[in-house]
Amino acid sequence: MRQPEERKAKHGRVMRGAAMVAGALLCAGPALADPLPLPTVDFALKGSLRHGGTLDLAHSQGKMRVEITRPNVPGSVVGILDLKVRRMVMRTPNLPNMALDVELPPEFALGAVSGNGTRVGPGAPVAGEACELWITEAPTSAPTGVVLGPTTACITADGITVRTEVELNGKKQQLFETTTLTRGPQDPKLFQLPPGVQVVKLPKGKLGSALGLGVPPPPATKP
Repeated sequence: MRQPEERKAKHGRVMRGAAMVAGALLCAGPALADPLPLPTVDFALKGSLRHGGTLDLAHSQGKMRVEITRPNVPGSVVGILDLKVRRMVMRTPNLPNMALDVELPPEFALGAVSGNGTRVGPGAPVAGEACELWITEAPTSAPTGVVLGPTTACITADGITVRTEVELNGKKQQLFETTTLTRGPQDPKLFQLPPGVQVVKLPKGKLGSALGLGVPPPPATKP
């Protein structure tokens, strides 16, 4: 006479067990991306850019100065970045008395990469520095005619990005690689604009090509 009750109890135990397994699987899910490491030390580095450009970079307490020189182009582009708010003031040779205040473009990946990513393991040393490979998600938007894939960054234990590669139109291309790196205090004046420079705030937009990050500009439209 107790068989129906025993079957009911057994069925209940099976259902509870199934629910626990399902809950465990749902909780496990795919690995979630983690915040990318940012620099925790002051440093200066030199690096090479795609298409033969060169880079001088300094970092101190969340501020970063980037100076980019490109072949056969007089002068250099200088950017002063606030990594916490992801904004940059940028000066160009053709506008010596003006600085452009812009939101840091998502493809910016020199010296520091922000956002979320997945750590995939150790990378090849860069300029004698051990680093871990991190893969970031592809940007949600890109210039017309350009397909931007994930960025792969090699980041040191103290958060310095020493090499970055990006998938561009289906092909992985190196954007930046450190050639020398020195840790130590930096001159605070490096992260200040010269007196008298007018700052103009620009709307949100893409500045990757202007910074020489390897992202080509949109193709010209024919008249």
